[in-house]
Amino acid sequence: ASQGWSQNDAVVTLGPITYITFNNLYHAMKTRLLVLATLLLLALPVRAQEIQCAVTANLDALNAESRENLADFVSQVEQYVNGYRWTNVDIGGDKITCALNIQFQASPRDNRYTVTAFIGSQRKIFKTDRSTAMIRLLDDKWEFDYLRNTPLVHTEGKFDALTSFLDYYVNVIIGLDFESYQAGDGAPYFQKAADIVSKGRTAGKGWDITTGTAFSRSAFADELLNPRYRDFREALERYHYRGLDMMYKDRAKALKNILSALEKIDNLQKKINQKSQVTRIFFDTKYLEIAELFVGYSDPTVFTRLAQIDAAHQQAYDEYSKKTSAEKP
Repeated sequence: ASQGWSQNDAVVTLGPITYITFNNLYHAMKTRLLVLATLLLLALPVRAQEIQCAVTANLDALNAESRENLADFVSQVEQYVNGYRWTNVDIGGDKITCALNIQFQASPRDNRYTVTAFIGSQRKIFKTDRSTAMIRLLDDKWEFDYLRNTPLVHTEGKFDALTSFLDYYVNVIIGLDFESYQAGDGAPYFQKAADIVSKGRTAGKGWDITTGTAFSRSAFADELLNPRYRDFREALERYHYRGLDMMYKDRAKALKNILSALEKIDNLQKKINQKSQVTRIFFDTKYLEIAELFVGYSDPTVFTRLAQIDAAHQQAYDEYSKKTSAEKP
């Protein structure tokens, strides 16, 4: 019998019996463990993204060359928003739905665009098949560069006129959704939105600090974080979590909580005694829903009170008040 090493096949031969060397055994076991670990990872549940955003674009105002450059724009934006993990929170199977409708206005130079964007989001109402609008606003101060077939990349800490706009509104949308369940839970996302504004201060249109009644990304983010507006954030929770989400169980109590939330916002408006971005956008988003909720309410003077709280939409409340009166026997 012969005894010796065979370096080509890495075995030890002892007489008629062949043994695997320790080195080969180690590598064989390592390979099997790696395969097993990979299979276990694949078997773990994947945490889904939080956002499902429907993106549309109207290019009618642009020439043929500009439209051609934007051929993949919608799909790129949808992938950027919907294919990214924005939080570390597991929100289950229900995604936050939103809409981004982009109206291209002009192309002042090659690959440069000025647009108006409508941003909207919804939140499901507990125990129903209905949703409630969380934000509806028009932002007409968006300018960016876009080159076809250039992927949109998430880069923390870096400002980009296109992707930072998307980041800003996604964080606002997530923050409002979280805040509607528990006051304070939206703060980290409002802070991210405010940080984006800070990085874009010198980026020009839409990112600078503005005053007056016109919508301002800077003022909106500031109010969402400002301790002076804590009552607004608490009212969001009361309106949604203790109001709309309770309608299936106790409609009278739910409506009482909703009215209480609106009173809280009214008291805040009186206390700060200045035009507010967050309260204006809240009522612009909600006024029709509010009016419909109180049709048939036990106290018919409620519409007078609603018109006092939200004077900008008094006409709608007056019309619903007449509708309620007409429906009474």
